[in-house]
Amino acid sequence: MIQSDRTDRAQAGFTLLEVMIAMAILSLVAVAFLRAQASSIRLVDESVQISMATLLAKERMADLESRGFPAPGDNSGTGGEAFPSFRWEHIISTTEIPNIRKAVVRVLWAEGDLKRSIELTAYFARR
Repeated sequence: MIQSDRTDRAQAGFTLLEVMIAMAILSLVAVAFLRAQASSIRLVDESVQISMATLLAKERMADLESRGFPAPGDNSGTGGEAFPSFRWEHIISTTEIPNIRKAVVRVLWAEGDLKRSIELTAYFARR
């Protein structure tokens, strides 16, 4: 009789406590996975924003390069249709060497409350 009680108990399945502990462990793993996934999505979005800002900065710098030896001054504008959430500014200044100009292109954008920017610097020589 004692032997049959053990056999019945072993075949009965999981206890409620075992199921609850398994569910708690599973929910902790699920929360950790969802946090990692949300972080991954945020990092991908940030990477896209930085890549687009870099492309706009390179485009603006290429425009300055195509002008040859740019005059000192500054200018600004928006990213246009291709980069609607960005704005740019460039500053061209003289240097200690008269035939060299320094050009700084800065692209600015906002990510929520955070203001972000990327900056490229180049030097142009008179030919």
